[in-house]
Amino acid sequence: MKYEELKEEIKAIADIAGSVPDMFKERCFEVLLQNLLVSTQPAEKPAQPPYGKPSATEELQDTQALAANGGGVPTPSQIKVFMQKTGVTAAELAKVVMYDDKIVHFIQEPLGNKIARGQVEWALLLALKKGIEKNVLDVDPEEVRSICQEKGFYDAANFATNFKGALTAKLFQGEMKKQGATQKLSNDGLAELGKIVKEFANRPAK
Repeated sequence: MKYEELKEEIKAIADIAGSVPDMFKERCFEVLLQNLLVSTQPAEKPAQPPYGKPSATEELQDTQALAANGGGVPTPSQIKVFMQKTGVTAAELAKVVMYDDKIVHFIQEPLGNKIARGQVEWALLLALKKGIEKNVLDVDPEEVRSICQEKGFYDAANFATNFKGALTAKLFQGEMKKQGATQKLSNDGLAELGKIVKEFANRPAK
């Protein structure tokens, strides 16, 4: 990469890092810079597996290893599909979540006093977190309940009803019920998650 191109890339990284909360700015810049430096190295021809394609577990381990070595947020196959379907970019993803020590941390979170909307946003964000960490875009209803209680978006009288509503229910492949099974996101759910990631990524810098 030429000097001028590298200079522009670093400037873009600085802009992204400047848009996240202060406590994440330095780490965000470091991760993105490491990713850039890795990408400028001459690519080595990957070794061919002895037979067949790598398993989902092997693929996830590979993407996590890349992230741990400065590759930013890992994008296993389910996250790649999500990004392709919704148009979410790696830069937008990096403005919403950080990946450190195999754990996803949220840089941007649901805001405001619209409790029902906050519950839906947290459910979809938790599915994104699991997709990055485990390569499965699904969510546990009780995990949603727990984080909504923690973050002030819980309404005991209406929590279950909110997830049974027509507009919300269609975001998941099955019913989100108390102590129920984990539910994968539907195509509508993936589309809505894409909108949320883009919205959060484009919030004005504080």
